Amino acid sequence: MSTLRILYRDYDRAPYLYTLQAMARRTGLDVAIEKAELGGRFPEFLLEGATDFLAENYWQLQGLRAKGQPLVSVATAVSNLNEVLFVHPSITTIDDLRGKKLAIRGVGPSQLIPSLWLADHGLGSSVECVAYSEDDVGRWGQWKKVASGECHGTFVTNFYQDEPLAAGLKPLPVEPYGFIGNVTLTTTEAIAENRRADVQALVDAAFEATHLFRTDPKAALEICSGEPMRLMKIADAGQMAHIYNILRSELSEMPIPTADGISNTRRMAVSRAPELANFNTLVMWDLSFARAALKKRKSV
Repeated sequence: MSTLRILYRDYDRAPYLYTLQAMARRTGLDVAIEKAELGGRFPEFLLEGATDFLAENYWQLQGLRAKGQPLVSVATAVSNLNEVLFVHPSITTIDDLRGKKLAIRGVGPSQLIPSLWLADHGLGSSVECVAYSEDDVGRWGQWKKVASGECHGTFVTNFYQDEPLAAGLKPLPVEPYGFIGNVTLTTTEAIAENRRADVQALVDAAFEATHLFRTDPKAALEICSGEPMRLMKIADAGQMAHIYNILRSELSEMPIPTADGISNTRRMAVSRAPELANFNTLVMWDLSFARAALKKRKSV
């Protein structure tokens, strides 16, 4: 049995990744999943040959590709921003944010995407973004600045909604916003070319994993209640089911990126990676594997 190694960083990727592993085994492919430490080195492990795939951080990897690194992405499980807009009770529409402040998480894409979202909604020059360190407010705790009245809105990832809800903030429904999130499978051009059958089996498995995760809660929870539950240090089956339902709601129908997702993720990152300004990120995507997987599914 062939083996492909996948490296990831955050434990909340584990439920989908271990579902991917289970689906890959059905096709004779072994997927070895390893977690990297937060912070420090990550893409280097792929470029140095210590792993075959990275399962996240696409937003940074596109900058490396623009600099000439031979990176290629083949599938992604999430193509829309998985954050909810929470607002002060006095806010009833997006336009009510004019002249107000938006509290933002001062980390990675969470610090970058709100400004782009505001600009795309005609609020770029009329809403002030204020970044808060998690050292001061806690993980995803910038909502506290909205509860105190210092700001009037913030984006909070789906996993951290309970506290702002309990504090009296309200989610404001907005249209889905394209963003390439987790899990995005990125490898090197050499692996994609020299191990094409294995990469195809992995992408086939991604389609199966997405389908099972979205449509078969019983089977998905059986997988999630194994190693993912242990890694996430979850002792209660009800809590695991709650987390699974959140992850299921985020998944795209198929593990294929959207045009908006690719575009927005590039535009968002230009301020940090100016080399992206004149780089077409479409060249980073090899969707031939996804097309082949779709043909197989239609012929069944």
